[in-house]
Amino acid sequence: MADATSSVLVQRPPLTDIKVPFEGDLLQRQAVAERLTAYVQRLQVGAVVAIDAPWGEGKTWFGRHWAKHLEQQGHRVGFLDAFGQDYAEDAFMVLSAAILKLCTGDATVADKVKHGAGEVMRALLPVATKALIHVATTAVGAGAVVEAVNKATDLDLGADEFAAAAKQAGDKAGDVTSAWVKRRLGQWEAEQKSVAGFRQILAEFASETYEQTKKPVVIVVDELDRCRPAFAVALLERIKHFFDVPHLVFVLLMNRDQLEKAIRGVYGAETDAATYLGKFLHLSLRLPKTHTRSVTTDHPARRFIATVMTLLGLQTGIFADHFAACALLFNLSLREIERGCTLFALTDGRQEMLRAYLIALKLKRPDLYQALRDPLRTDEAHRACFALLEEETSMLVRAESRRSRQSVALHDTDFPGPYFNGLLYFHGSFTGHSNSVLEDAGRKAQQAMSGIFGPRDTDRVFGHALSAIDLDIQ
Repeated sequence: MADATSSVLVQRPPLTDIKVPFEGDLLQRQAVAERLTAYVQRLQVGAVVAIDAPWGEGKTWFGRHWAKHLEQQGHRVGFLDAFGQDYAEDAFMVLSAAILKLCTGDATVADKVKHGAGEVMRALLPVATKALIHVATTAVGAGAVVEAVNKATDLDLGADEFAAAAKQAGDKAGDVTSAWVKRRLGQWEAEQKSVAGFRQILAEFASETYEQTKKPVVIVVDELDRCRPAFAVALLERIKHFFDVPHLVFVLLMNRDQLEKAIRGVYGAETDAATYLGKFLHLSLRLPKTHTRSVTTDHPARRFIATVMTLLGLQTGIFADHFAACALLFNLSLREIERGCTLFALTDGRQEMLRAYLIALKLKRPDLYQALRDPLRTDEAHRACFALLEEETSMLVRAESRRSRQSVALHDTDFPGPYFNGLLYFHGSFTGHSNSVLEDAGRKAQQAMSGIFGPRDTDRVFGHALSAIDLDIQ
């Protein structure tokens, strides 16, 4: 399901307050979670698992409920909202904090993790701030740089890189930078030991947890694809370089297409982002979605719409059935479906069959919706809508023909075939297509159109419906 914040009217309990995992699972995703749980529990090595789905398809809902399910199965589970923390200077700090939170029950282990992470951060910090040394030293002096870094990071660098460089070179920015680089080269071996030491501490924590529970530690990372590109890529790289230890599993909830764009944004448009991303993932799967276009009351999309309408205080019925058909036709995301129901709730509730189609069109193809409202572009818009419906409904006809093992016309299929046939006939009346249909097919299409528009003038009804939903729902 979509987040509670995705609609201005729909309110749900926060996902952090889950008591029963997968309660209200309208999309039947608990079965997916149980298969993934079985897979994770068999892992004897560290792994990174990616759960891929477009924006608005319920990744956060799935991730939160699966995390609670894993927790109740005896796993140590961390949940990290990456987008909420992408302001951090380095992704390592964010990941370390998630691990440290799982160690709060054991002060000794927590101290080890904290110390090991601090040593790694001591090594990483100068790399992150190297580009600022010259500017900062020129502006305020090396001594002030040391003081500022200590205050910002809660690390004592009084006798470390910056202080040593400042002592040797005074406040000359170029000399400070040169001295800093020389000192860094001399410390390289020690820093590698710090990294190895942190990985050993992490491996011991994960191994001890596995011995106690017979289950790996799981860290669920959400909203990775919404982060700043540099932070998203850095988080992937930090997991690979510092957190790849046995019995520690990372689950990334993401839109793979968007993350690949982030990779190209960091490393250049010519980068093979799919291959690069594949280096970090042991398993990548798409969150399943029901693609059947046979709309029944048991269809997940129909159930989701009914639930949203109930939360909005609306009765389900004609709109829910026809909006479900249009949502499947246009492949609307869950968030788009929720916005569509919200938009319908803000209208007077009439012309349900027609508005179901126009709301779906507005959400998926706002360019065509706006063109239908422009007198200078109306005919062009009707032609485009006719072509769009014809292309989409052809798949419905082919599926029905295969099922019945004979050629089937759109008007002879079950719902929603006749509904879309009526819409095709209406758009076709503006483009000349309606004049070319067979007599029997034309009669059935006219009847279907009359069922959608009613007995009144179709142009007037259509214009009123367009005006009624001319609201922006973000």
